Amino acid sequence: MRSPAISAHLELLESLNVNQFKTNSSEVTQGDVFICRQGNSVDSHEFAEEALVRGASALIANRTMNLPIPVIITESYYQSLALVKAFYRHPHLRLKHVGVTGTNGKTTVSDCLNQILNRSCRSAYIGTLGAKIADLSIPLENTTPDGATLLNLFNEMGKLSIDFNIMELSSHALSQDRAGFVSLQVGVITNIGHDHLDYHKTKDSYVQAKLQLIDRIKPQGTLVVNLNDPHADAAIARAAQRVNMLTFAIENSHADLNATQLVSTLQGTRFDLVFGQDRMTVNSPMPFDYNVENVLAIVAVLLSMGWTLEAAGKAIESLKMPDGRAQFIELSNGATGLVDYAHNSDGLRSLLKNVRAHAANRLVVVMGVTGDRIRQASAMGEICSKYADLVIFTSDNPMGTEQNVLFRALTSLINDTPRFEISDRAEAIKLAKQLSERGDLIVVCGKGNETFQYFNDGKGKKHRYIGDLAVLQHSEVV
Repeated sequence: MRSPAISAHLELLESLNVNQFKTNSSEVTQGDVFICRQGNSVDSHEFAEEALVRGASALIANRTMNLPIPVIITESYYQSLALVKAFYRHPHLRLKHVGVTGTNGKTTVSDCLNQILNRSCRSAYIGTLGAKIADLSIPLENTTPDGATLLNLFNEMGKLSIDFNIMELSSHALSQDRAGFVSLQVGVITNIGHDHLDYHKTKDSYVQAKLQLIDRIKPQGTLVVNLNDPHADAAIARAAQRVNMLTFAIENSHADLNATQLVSTLQGTRFDLVFGQDRMTVNSPMPFDYNVENVLAIVAVLLSMGWTLEAAGKAIESLKMPDGRAQFIELSNGATGLVDYAHNSDGLRSLLKNVRAHAANRLVVVMGVTGDRIRQASAMGEICSKYADLVIFTSDNPMGTEQNVLFRALTSLINDTPRFEISDRAEAIKLAKQLSERGDLIVVCGKGNETFQYFNDGKGKKHRYIGDLAVLQHSEVV
C-alpha cells in the first residue's frame, strides 16, 4: 500500500523521462534525478546547481529548493529511497541475494560464485570489481554502493531477467545501512580480521559491523561462516534459532564442510572435500592455502542452494581467478611476477607466507600502504621484512598523507632486510624487474587490477595509473 505522498510523487516522476537516480552530483547525466541528502560531513543539497547544469530532470530533496526543475520534497533520505523503490516497482524483491563480507576474500568468493551460477542460470555481481550484469560492466566508486545506486543496478538486473545478485558487503556499507533493504538468501562471512580502524575506531566496532550481515539474512536463510575464524562463535550465537547455518574450515572435523589433505603449488591446490558422508578430491586452479578457504565458502553457498558436493566440487575446477588476484606473469629474464590485491596486514601475511614456501629463489616484494591504513603500516612493513629477501616500498593511495610519513611508518619495525623507498609506483616495479634474476618471484601487492591512485585529497579524485600488471608486462627493462 502506498501513502498519498508517495503516490503524488510517483505521478510526477512517471511524467518525466527518468534515466537513473543519482546521489553524486558529479555523476549526473541528462535525464537523471538527483537525490539530495544531509550527511554527517557533506550536505548534497549544496550541489543541486551542479546537478542541474549536468542535466538533472528533477530533484528529490529534504527541504524546499528554488530551482527551474521539479523538486520533490521528502522527510528523509529513507523516504526518498522508498520513492525510488516504488518507481522501479521494488526490483530487489524479484532477486535472490547472496551477501559476502569479510576482511579478505570477499571479491574472490563473490566473483567466482557469480562465474559458477552463470553457467546454469542468470547471475550478476556487485563489488570491488564494479558491477557485472550479463554483458554489462559498470564501474563503481565503492565496493558496496549507496541505496539509490543499488536500486539502479537491481532495475537493470530485472530488465535482463537476472535470477541471482551476488554482492560484496563492506564494513562501511553494513554500518551505514547502505543495503539494509536487501534481504539475503545466503550471507557469507569469510573471516574477520583487522582493518578500517580509521573509520570504525575500535576492533570491536569493526567486528560488530561485520556481524550485522547476519541481521540481513531472511528467516530460514543460511549463514555460511568460517569455523576456524576467532569470531565464528559470536556469529553462530547471533544467528542461532533465526537462520540456518553451514560452517566450513580447513582440517577441522567439527565443520559441516571440511577440507583435508592439502597440496599447494603456484598453479593451484589439490585437496579433499568432506561433507557428511560424502568425500571428493578437488583440483582447484586457485593457488595458496587461503584460497582453499575461499573455495570452501563458495561450495558451502552452493550446498545451501541444493547442489550436490560432486557438482559443486567439479564447478570449482574450471574457475578463473578474478583480475588482480593471484595473477601470475612470466618475465623475459626467467623471473616470475605476481600481482595481488593484498592490501591490509592480514591479507599481506597470508599472501607472503604462502608465496615464501614456493619461491624457487629470492622473494622480492613491492608494496605500499594506503593513507587510511597508516595504523597498520609498521606491522605490514615488519611482515615484508620477515618473508622477503628484498622489499621496495612505494605508494598505494596515500590519500593526502605525505609519502615520507608512510615510508617512516612502514620501516619503523623492519629488520636488516634490504629495501628501497620509491614514491613512483611504476618506477618501483621497474626497479624490481631490473634487480630480479631467473627463479626470483616478484610480488606486487596492494592494488590488484586498479588503474588509478588517490594522491592528495582522500578519495576526491582518481589519478590515472597504468596498473601493476601493465608495468610488469612492459618490456623496456629486463
